[in-house]
Amino acid sequence: MKSGKYEVRAKGHGASFMPMEVTLSEDKIEDIKVDAKGETKGVADEVFRRLPEEIVKNQTLNVDTVSGATISSHGVIDGVAAAISEAGGDPDEWKKRAKPAEQREKDETYTTDVAIVGAGGAGLAAAARSIQHNKKVIVLEKFPQIGGNTSRAGGPMNAAEPDWQKQFKALAGEKETLEELAATPVEKIDPEYQTDFKELQKQIKKYVASGANYLFDSKLLHEIQTYLGGKRTDLKGNEIHGNYALVKELVDNALDSVHWLADLGVDFDRSQVTMPVGALWRRGHKPVEPMGYAFIHVLGDWVKEHGGTILTDTRAKHLIIEDGKVCGVIAKRPDGSKITIHAKAVILTAGGFGANTPMVQKYNTYWKHIDDNIATTNSPAITGDGIGLGKEAGADLVGMGFIQMMPVSDPKTGELFTGLQTPPESYIMVNQKGKRFVNEFAERDVLTKAAIDNGGLFYLIADDKIKDTAYNTTQESIDAQVKAGTLFRADSLEELAKQIGMDADTLVDTIKKYNSYVDAGKDPDFEKSAFNLKCEVAPFYATPRKPAIHHTMGGLKIDTGAHVLDKTGKQISGLYAAGEVAGGIHAGNRLGGNSLADIFTFGRIAANSAIDELEK
Repeated sequence: MKSGKYEVRAKGHGASFMPMEVTLSEDKIEDIKVDAKGETKGVADEVFRRLPEEIVKNQTLNVDTVSGATISSHGVIDGVAAAISEAGGDPDEWKKRAKPAEQREKDETYTTDVAIVGAGGAGLAAAARSIQHNKKVIVLEKFPQIGGNTSRAGGPMNAAEPDWQKQFKALAGEKETLEELAATPVEKIDPEYQTDFKELQKQIKKYVASGANYLFDSKLLHEIQTYLGGKRTDLKGNEIHGNYALVKELVDNALDSVHWLADLGVDFDRSQVTMPVGALWRRGHKPVEPMGYAFIHVLGDWVKEHGGTILTDTRAKHLIIEDGKVCGVIAKRPDGSKITIHAKAVILTAGGFGANTPMVQKYNTYWKHIDDNIATTNSPAITGDGIGLGKEAGADLVGMGFIQMMPVSDPKTGELFTGLQTPPESYIMVNQKGKRFVNEFAERDVLTKAAIDNGGLFYLIADDKIKDTAYNTTQESIDAQVKAGTLFRADSLEELAKQIGMDADTLVDTIKKYNSYVDAGKDPDFEKSAFNLKCEVAPFYATPRKPAIHHTMGGLKIDTGAHVLDKTGKQISGLYAAGEVAGGIHAGNRLGGNSLADIFTFGRIAANSAIDELEK
């Protein structure tokens, strides 16, 4: 090969392209530098550390991809191959070279106070809280890096904070939404929620009568919206709604979780209040750093710095159960070596099963059909391991048939953050004919069903002003995605319509009507609940979207202390659960932004309960 430094670009996660500098000599790969600043942080970090080291050390491109980051792994390999080709070498020969020899590690045994299965947001929160109680902690994570689905989350975390939210003006349509909710007959509310609902009616009446123009919120509004947002009936006519005690535990403690995270180092942006799709209300506390990684790296670093042990590439296979008490975990590494952990308490935080399509299809009772090849927003790690472990100990399951789809997902990959992803008060959803077809402010299942009824594929239409409210975007990423074809851009609506294959007159008419509705603050077509931006400043954008599996609503049955319950309702000694692995809170449909509130709140609660039991 011709010696030198070669600048190449390789496909990364989502629509990004990673610049790489590959240094080659006549017969060796000397160095690989990856510029991953355009990548989603926390999703493929381990790829950029591990693969360059393995390739340089072993002088081969025949290396294993990193679990959970296959696209980015191939991006690194293909980038080096491109450099070799440019230097006059034969990349195919490098790919056929022998794989690095895998050495089996020794079996190991640990003893700890608390063992935690899963290093996503719930697991790291449980670990940090346990350490704050001066307990020894070991966290098991089956993938090479921490984060789970939390690293892929948008970032806004729901918590009602009325004093803060009063700083923001009400949007057109919000007061009417409150009045409509307050007008709901009390008898339509399930009995356990009726007392709280009556109190909420008084709060809303007082706010409306005051003539105030600020963003109203309260814990009761959060509670009732969580309850009504999750109240659903499945295909068999079975109705489900959130367990009152669990919902109340969530909304009453969510703001404490925000403060706790801030104390640990999460920097929240107090200049804006936001909401993800399907949240129903603006109460999202969003970190300054991009997406869920803002939580993961703060918690992960804090746990390590304060003596916690995190074992990655270590998959929990079985619980250790003695005399009816859970007292440890048996795990395995990819090389087959065994890890035995003896613990006084075990907390399951392994997530749901949204990346396990056969399991989703097995339990589904809400959707008429789920395709074998349906995309998912989930990390590949989220395959139901925690459900299986809980069942080993005799855990009861609740709400397993309800599967949430994310309506605004990438049509090919299921990812959330290709295109322009914005708060729903500011985007316009149009079908392939260029017509609006739903209230963009609605719940996720409502949006998904409407999308399916309109052929699945649809577009989010926005103008240049959308950049002011879009999540985690830069001009550089917009340009890259336009080039990659995951985002369309044009200087006129007519040209945009041509690019995406729809009738220009129809799209122009749709946007003209929508803009008039923003001016009027009322949507006669679909009764959109809140408006913000119009669509009138060039350039114009179209983001293709299609529903994908997002969240599995059901899971292990828990109580307000996050104890896992058996089929008789009795606590299983030594076993706790938090996050998506647990069911009962969100019922048939989860509000956007409630997941992060859930994982951090019940992650802390699980740790508190475990420590209380240990210290009795």
